[in-house]
Amino acid sequence: VDAGRAVELNVVLVYHRSLDRHYLSVYDRLARFVNNFSSLYRFGDRPFACVEAGDLQSHWEAVEQYFMGGQIPDNVFVLDFTRPPRRSSTDPAYSVVKQMLGRAGYLSQFLNFNNCDHSSLRDDKMTRRSNTILQGVARQVLSKCGVRVWWVTVPRSLPMPCVFVGVDVFHAPRKYDPKEGKRTAKESCAAVVVQLIRNNDGDHPTVEVYSETERRETGKEVELGAIMKGAVKKAMVHFGVNPASCIVWRDGVGDTALKSVTDKEIPEIREALREGMDHQNGGGVNRDVSLAYVVCQKRIATKFLTAEQGGRGVLGMPAGALVEGLNTTEHESFYINATSPPYSTPKPVRFVIAQKDDGLSETPMSELAWALCHEYPNWTGPIKLPAPVQMAHKLAELAGSFNDCGDSINSEAFANRMHYL
Repeated sequence: VDAGRAVELNVVLVYHRSLDRHYLSVYDRLARFVNNFSSLYRFGDRPFACVEAGDLQSHWEAVEQYFMGGQIPDNVFVLDFTRPPRRSSTDPAYSVVKQMLGRAGYLSQFLNFNNCDHSSLRDDKMTRRSNTILQGVARQVLSKCGVRVWWVTVPRSLPMPCVFVGVDVFHAPRKYDPKEGKRTAKESCAAVVVQLIRNNDGDHPTVEVYSETERRETGKEVELGAIMKGAVKKAMVHFGVNPASCIVWRDGVGDTALKSVTDKEIPEIREALREGMDHQNGGGVNRDVSLAYVVCQKRIATKFLTAEQGGRGVLGMPAGALVEGLNTTEHESFYINATSPPYSTPKPVRFVIAQKDDGLSETPMSELAWALCHEYPNWTGPIKLPAPVQMAHKLAELAGSFNDCGDSINSEAFANRMHYL
């Protein structure tokens, strides 16, 4: 790490009381993994502060008491070593602590010691597993800080600068309500993630991203034009850029709702781009922004198989398989089989190009989608969806677990930070 450039994070380490003799040794290992990336951010030799916590209410009360009790420095990163009660794989206090920190704009990372006890490495297998997890956590920590841990090559024909917009809605599962005497569902949560790519060089060490969430009626996927317009406009002002192109990746729209959704949301996106450039140019002449609106459909019945060599049977299509020409609607569409699990039949994602301006006529959307499937920082390989829409899904899922459906998230403080990973 270049000490003249690297920013040392002030790590507030929250640890479960059962880890009082081991939390510093685990921190030392994690700090080495973080610093080995030689990134713009690093962990110090010791945490800035250590906070002992218990279970459930005593967990979030300990965090709240610390942050209300004194002077908090800049560049705070909260590291939470949790051990949920009853050996649970999830911590009931997770969403409460995340909501508190999200309101204040503090980045955080949880490490669950029930999934892997990093404080007690009994053999080489356990040690390898712990090291693998900690290395992934280190990558996730840096990604949350805005570090671009890797980048992909997008088609050269894509007009730059380019804005990618990922949109998704999270619907919480139904839970039993003792007052109602039946299973009820809480409100849904919509998320919009706006990402800027300035050029094709790939030499930018940090990401430029802006995100917002909105509370929705239960099960409502449509009428997201207002939040999309607001998020895109604020992102352009924050980035200080006049884009040449904009690609919207929209999840959660079926064939029956496709026309009504696009007729309402595409004009809102165009208006946001126009108003954003008016703000940059002071009302001067704006250039036209080439827009593409692509719907990503996961819940489809289509599957593709390939014959095994030697005629012994059939297999799922390999990862990266592209199928074109099977258009069943008025819009051009294609399928990408991004993953190929060994013991089940893979299901592709159908991409419907609902809008594609002339300025993007030379840009192959299938190549762009496949490239962005490799950009998601939480997975070292291709995922089913382009990274912007997968990040929107993660943000919607996180905010949807909060009591206020993400209304308290400090979007301005989290600009250029992927806090939802």
